[in-house]
Amino acid sequence: MVSIEFTVTKREVLGKGASKRFRKTGLIPAVVYGKNKENLNIAVDFLKFKKALKTEAGENTIIEMQVQDSDIKKKVLLKEAHLDTLTSNPLHFDFYEISEGEEVSISCPLKFNGRPEGVKSGGVIQTLATEVKVECLPENIPNEIEIEISHMEIGDTLKVEDLPVLNGINIISNPNNTVISILTPRLIMETEEVAASEEGGSEEETASKSEEETTESDTEEGN
Repeated sequence: MVSIEFTVTKREVLGKGASKRFRKTGLIPAVVYGKNKENLNIAVDFLKFKKALKTEAGENTIIEMQVQDSDIKKKVLLKEAHLDTLTSNPLHFDFYEISEGEEVSISCPLKFNGRPEGVKSGGVIQTLATEVKVECLPENIPNEIEIEISHMEIGDTLKVEDLPVLNGINIISNPNNTVISILTPRLIMETEEVAASEEGGSEEETASKSEEETTESDTEEGN
């Protein structure tokens, strides 16, 4: 578990107009919520917060939050960042307050180690998932889940259910979801597709010519 201390400002004035004014000063409106907890409206200095989150745990960093000019302290996780669809600038942050002994649900990055044998033979890696959902106590939050893939051959597939079991970590993503596959070399596949297409075209052309010859023969006999 990685944790940091961070100070925020309590928002006394709410609404769209107030939020716009906050953003103009570099503060991002945010809310802290939790199970059986009263919501707390705050403002976060975006540049300082972005810098503070540059840890090995990234967005899964536990934040020891202190509200400025008050005795309010909360242990939280960044649950969601709402971004502007055009600029990708943050518009609002959602923080989840962690209760003592409560398990949390987070997205955990996957780290693939090794070069698959299938790739050495000319295969291609197809990555379908770079993270999975896990549930655990805050102190057990992993920075990432490491997966050894050097043994994988062409045609091999790794699913969520095949991921390593970590003590105190419960993976809650669909166990049947594919994480990574080693595919047949694309060049060979494309060559086969082109060849199949050409063969199909030849058969169609032959059939067309045959029909034309039959029609011409029938016409001559009719005359």
